[in-house]
Amino acid sequence: MNTLLLAITALALVVLVALVLRPIQEEAEPKQEEDERISPLLRGINYLLSDEPDRALQEMVQVARLRSEAADVYMALGEMFRSRGEIGRAVRIHQNLLARPDLSQDIHLQAHVALAIDFQTGGLLDRALVQYQKALNIQSDHAGALEASLRIREQSREWLLAEDLLSRLERVRNVSYGSHRAYLFAEVARQRFEQRDLEAAQADAARALELDVACAPARIVEIDLALQQQDLDAAEAGVRALWKQAREHFPLVIPSLLQHETFYQNRGMNLLRELWLDGQDAELILAWIEALARIRGMDEAQQLCSELSFSPHSLRQSLRLNATLGEESDVHTGFARQWRKTAKNYACEQCGVEVVEVRWQCPQCHSWGTLHPKAEEKV
Repeated sequence: MNTLLLAITALALVVLVALVLRPIQEEAEPKQEEDERISPLLRGINYLLSDEPDRALQEMVQVARLRSEAADVYMALGEMFRSRGEIGRAVRIHQNLLARPDLSQDIHLQAHVALAIDFQTGGLLDRALVQYQKALNIQSDHAGALEASLRIREQSREWLLAEDLLSRLERVRNVSYGSHRAYLFAEVARQRFEQRDLEAAQADAARALELDVACAPARIVEIDLALQQQDLDAAEAGVRALWKQAREHFPLVIPSLLQHETFYQNRGMNLLRELWLDGQDAELILAWIEALARIRGMDEAQQLCSELSFSPHSLRQSLRLNATLGEESDVHTGFARQWRKTAKNYACEQCGVEVVEVRWQCPQCHSWGTLHPKAEEKV
């Protein structure tokens, strides 16, 4: 049985318990009427366990008709509709529930969160945020609403609003999300750099690095700012810091160094040679060769490979080198170049998802800083 069916079954069991125990808490109702309510619910649970969600849903609708005043029945029914992809019906159930004047504050909170999840599942993110905010107006430390709002703000690239929500989550959970916040400030810095607000970009990059000195995107913004301002000393210091603190992402800065002719000719070329001799890092030399071929031409790329006597030591390295320097007439070069266009270059340490281009936030589990370059190719 899959996770979804287990979740729905749990909800149905909650409703069953509520139906059975409610007479203890309230004035007892006639046994025959109570039996009429419990019977379809038991059948519904049985259908869920038998992997027959459609028939289970029919029984839940019958329970709702027999016990129209029970909010927990409607909450469970809305969850079932959403799980089936019937977002519109789930929305109507939760909206009707919220329109009831006799609703307790606890159920009111649950209904706002459920309606927000309906909208979020349906892609109506603005409306989802409104409902999450209403839930937070009732309970300001509701971690679920804060975290869901944070995900939406990140998805919408509203980084400062996301950082504010993350700070609230820190206080609610009494834990530090310093590294996560660093990545958010790095994204703000990149946005402001692209908008030519260089002073603000510098401040945001510095704030990110205060939170996490190994935050590669913030360091790369710092380097780009120094190159933009022709501050060669600051650019070199940033390059060395990136090599020391976040070496696995160092290759990402190489194209920027090549595109700034003054820096590359005066310092960049010798600096890259020095770092290559220091670590014999294959990713550095391969990224350098690829960037040279793309920006300055094939001859310089081949000359560099020859001067540094680089030889690949894995299948992945061999494919990358052949894709860059291979002869056009060689069929293996064609295969290597096709592979290079679609190869998964980064893998998440948390969920294992693999992606082609660098991402600072995992698209699957939403963790920050967990995607790392792949060193080997699966065969």
